[in-house]
Amino acid sequence: MHVILPVSVLNSAAYTIIGLGLVFYMRDRLAAGAAAIGLASATFNALYFVGCFALRPVGLRMMPRYSLVVSSAVAVALLSLLLTANSIAAVILLYGAVGFTLALFWPPIMGWLSAALDGRQLNSRISHFNLAWSAGVIVGPLAAGFLAQWRLDAPLIVGTVLIGAVGSVVLFASIFLSEIRADTHRDRRAAPGDAADASTTLRYPAWIGLVSSYVVLGALMVIVPLHARSAIGLAEGAVGILLLSRGLAAAIGFWVLGAWVGWHGRPAHIVIAQLATVPLLIALMGAGSLPAYAIVLPLIGLAVATSYTFSVYYGVAGASDRTRRMAIHEALLTVGSVGGALMGGRLYEAAGARAAYLGAMVAVGIAIVAQLIFVARTRLRLRAPESDRSQIE
Repeated sequence: MHVILPVSVLNSAAYTIIGLGLVFYMRDRLAAGAAAIGLASATFNALYFVGCFALRPVGLRMMPRYSLVVSSAVAVALLSLLLTANSIAAVILLYGAVGFTLALFWPPIMGWLSAALDGRQLNSRISHFNLAWSAGVIVGPLAAGFLAQWRLDAPLIVGTVLIGAVGSVVLFASIFLSEIRADTHRDRRAAPGDAADASTTLRYPAWIGLVSSYVVLGALMVIVPLHARSAIGLAEGAVGILLLSRGLAAAIGFWVLGAWVGWHGRPAHIVIAQLATVPLLIALMGAGSLPAYAIVLPLIGLAVATSYTFSVYYGVAGASDRTRRMAIHEALLTVGSVGGALMGGRLYEAAGARAAYLGAMVAVGIAIVAQLIFVARTRLRLRAPESDRSQIE
C-alpha cells in the first residue's frame, strides 16, 4: 500500500487534469463544439471499456506492478503525440488510445490491493484506496483550471509528466524495495465451481447503481465546464474550484463508508444512493448561479462515491478472481461515463443544460426501477421453499 496509495493519487490527479484541460484545449485551440468534446470523452471511456476485457490476457501474464509501468509508459508516448496533433479527429483518436492503455492500470492495481482480504479488512483497504485516488480528483480540477488560464496546453503537459512519474515510482520500487521485489502476486482465472468463490448477489444492484451514477457524472463533466463559462461567466480557475468541491465531498463519503460497516449486506442503502440523486438533478435543472452549483455538486459527488464504494466492495467480496471483477466494475463505470458524456454533449448542444440534466434523471429513474425489481425478486426467492426457487429465478 506504500506504493499503491501514492501512485493512485498521482495517476488520478494526472488524468483528471488532462480530462478537464482537454475540454478547454479543444474548445479554444481547435474550436470544437460540445458534441465533439463529449465524443472525445466518450471515445476515451469506450476504449477503456474495451481494454478492460481485451487486455485481460496480458494482465494475467504480468504481475500488477509491471502492468502499471507498461500502462504509464505507453500513455506518456500517446499524450506526447496528442500535444502535436492539429485536428479534432486526431486528438479524439489519440485520447481514446490513452483510455485503452489505462485498462492496464486500474483493474490490476485494484485486484492487487484487495488480494486475500474480506469483511472489515477489505472495507478498510478499499476506503484507503478510494481516499487516495479521490485526493487526485480533488486537486486535479483546481490545477487544470489555473494551468489552462496560464497556458492552454499546460494541463496536458503537466498531466503527462505526472503519468511518467507514476511509472517511474513503480519501476524504482520494483527494483529497490525488497518487499515489492519479493511480491509474486498474480491474479488467476476463476474455474467453474471454484470453491474459493463466495460472492454476494448484491453486486448486481450495486453495479446497476454504478452505471447510473456515472451517467450523471459523465454528463456533468461535459456540461458544467461549458455551462459555467457561457451562462455564469466563470473563468477556468473558478470552474476548477467548483469541480474540486465534488471531489472533496466524494472523499468525505469514502472516509465515512470506510469507518462505518453498518451498510454491509443491506440492499436498501444501494437504492437510497440512487434516490438521493433525483432531487439533486432537479435542482441542477434550475441552477443558474455559482452558489447553486456549489451546493448541489458536492452532494452529487457524495452520492456517486457511495455507489462506487458499494460496487467495489460487493464486487470483490468473497470473489476468487478479483482483477476480473474489478475489470467488470471499471467497464460498467465506463459504460455510464460514455453514455453520460455522449448524451450530455448532444443534449446540451441541441437544447441546453436543462435537457441534458433531464436525460440524466431519466437514466437514474430506470436504474432505481431495475434495482427495486432485483431486490424484490431476491427477497422473494430467499423466502420461497427450495423447490420453488428455480421458478422465481
